[in-house]
Amino acid sequence: MITTDQYAASIVEKYRIIPDTKSASHRAADDVLPLIKKWGKEHLLGLTLSGAYAKNTAITLSSHVDVLIALSPVPGMEMKNIFWSLFKYLSDQDLHPHTRDVSIRLQSGGVNVDLIPACRDHETPGNTLFHKRSGQAIHTDIARHVHLLANSGRQQEVCAFKIWRERMSLDFPSLYLELTVLRALGPERFGQLAENILAVLRYLSHRFEQAVVADPANADNIVSSDLSAADKKAIATAARDALDDENWKKILW
Repeated sequence: MITTDQYAASIVEKYRIIPDTKSASHRAADDVLPLIKKWGKEHLLGLTLSGAYAKNTAITLSSHVDVLIALSPVPGMEMKNIFWSLFKYLSDQDLHPHTRDVSIRLQSGGVNVDLIPACRDHETPGNTLFHKRSGQAIHTDIARHVHLLANSGRQQEVCAFKIWRERMSLDFPSLYLELTVLRALGPERFGQLAENILAVLRYLSHRFEQAVVADPANADNIVSSDLSAADKKAIATAARDALDDENWKKILW
């Protein structure tokens, strides 16, 4: 008989995208790069596979691969203008992009590719992004986020909650979700996937709504402010319902 750990692991592996240079996600990103180079021109400093793909927490139900577009500051243009300039450029190419919190998503070969335009300030580490939800530029360090998650040992649990988020149609930004899972699992043992999923559900049920979560790369950037009280309540309620039901096929599927 299959154990709850085995069941949870099988669902995670069903949707998890494994980073590989020969993968469909990697090829889709490669296909987009020439367009980005043409748009960025002399301001382009580099293109890096980033986000959930680099963290090994990408799932097929959401973004397949993220590309960080590092730019030098563009004279006379704020980060907001740069963001919308890329959106217009992609629209003009009939790529039908749509915007997300800090990225612009398009499809390439049937794969979701999220493009993250970011300016790099040589005086300080990290990146400046445009955050569409707040309408403001924010300073952060995406490489630090990648390093934190890639070395956490909690990628399976993060993937499980990204699957849960998509299945429950919850608004739960990925960085906020990732940091929440890490906080909830602080004292928990590794290698007990099902129990750890339940531990995160208990945290979401009782402590999540009041918790203040800051960006580990910038304490002034309060990630938990990205959601309204109603959005947080919806997450907490969904977690309580999952715990009350105790049916794994309704938690992950």
